[in-house]
Amino acid sequence: MQQILVIAKQTFKEAVRNKLLFVFIILSLTAICCSIFMPVVGDGKEKIKIVESMCLRSITFFGTLAAILLSASSIPTDIENKVLYTITTKPIRRTNIIFGKIVGFIYIIGLLLLIMGSTSYALIKFTASRLNAQSGNELLARKKFNPSDLQITGESAKEIGNVSWIEGGGKGASVWDFEGLYCKDRQDELEIEADFLVESKRRYTRKIPINVKIINPYAGKTLTKTIEVSRNKPALLRLDGEFLEGGEELTIVVSPKNSGDFIGMSSNSLKIFFGENSFEHNFLKGLTVISSQFFLMVIIAILGSTFLSLPINILFCLFVFFCGNIVDFMRDLSTVINVFETQEHEHGISAVMKKSNIFVLFLNYVLKKPLLTLSYILPDLRNFSVGNYFIDSINIPYKKVLTSFGYMILYTLFCLPISFMVFKRREIA
Repeated sequence: MQQILVIAKQTFKEAVRNKLLFVFIILSLTAICCSIFMPVVGDGKEKIKIVESMCLRSITFFGTLAAILLSASSIPTDIENKVLYTITTKPIRRTNIIFGKIVGFIYIIGLLLLIMGSTSYALIKFTASRLNAQSGNELLARKKFNPSDLQITGESAKEIGNVSWIEGGGKGASVWDFEGLYCKDRQDELEIEADFLVESKRRYTRKIPINVKIINPYAGKTLTKTIEVSRNKPALLRLDGEFLEGGEELTIVVSPKNSGDFIGMSSNSLKIFFGENSFEHNFLKGLTVISSQFFLMVIIAILGSTFLSLPINILFCLFVFFCGNIVDFMRDLSTVINVFETQEHEHGISAVMKKSNIFVLFLNYVLKKPLLTLSYILPDLRNFSVGNYFIDSINIPYKKVLTSFGYMILYTLFCLPISFMVFKRREIA
């Protein structure tokens, strides 16, 4: 253990002496501070959202790049300067060298988060306090509840892709069940957010009325409201929290009011917000999730540095970072290729597609399968994304924190044994 701590201390000192670290810190602080000068169209809430978004994106982007470049260059630089040659002549295990490097970069991650996180927090609080004095805007961390069950009923119910459509006029309805609606203070408002797709047989209709029936099965209470939903903006419906009356369940029935109007929905189209947590606690959880991404990229960079040269290792890490942010696109592209291959036959859009198409076969074997395989091998960095939680003023659930941490641990357990085996066999001299 003492050997690991000695190497970690030396790694930390080398990183601090590296001018690259200070360049990234200055760039990140500049981007964070410049967010307050961004132009805003709308009220003070939009200003807070922009500042929060810029701060978190700056922390994630510059912190990840700093972690990659510093950790990717550590072992190759030590080999080039013959530092590792001197160390390995002493009775020290090479696995301890790897562990020492990792612990040293944990210190660096902590330093980066302390500087960038404290600056971001101070700027967000300053912006919120100034806007709060003007228009009553506050920092929120609302507790979000997703439906436990969704049922689509009616003769008009149709499913296209992952979207279910229903027609109004009593022809279709959607039934949403919510459970575990708990809040310490029942005086808080219960907010229902409906984000549906909208279509209508009437031309130039951007808004349609929908009927919302809210049922408390515990107390047998029912409330019916009519609200308007549009294509680009979610509809909000606020209720007194006392409507729950000691229960923690709600059933919500939604249907378009008029015949010829259609709404499309998926499982996350209806949400309930009930209760709030402190922004400080939420911000700390956000930094914890981001730190898991930093640590994961350090592990990958150290793995690459055990068998790759410095320039190749940096390119390898940047490739992983880039692909990790477009995993959805890679999977969607393979799906598009598959749909292109199958659907064109059915609809007969092209006479050429009625026969086996060489171009489609080429895409299938050269692009689709490698992309799909690669998307499951590379880390999915969406698991570490927290920006939307702050933009939408949503409390980050502990499940998100634990999921990101567990995801990082799984990749660490996969990468570390490979790093140990490769580094043991590598010639240092």
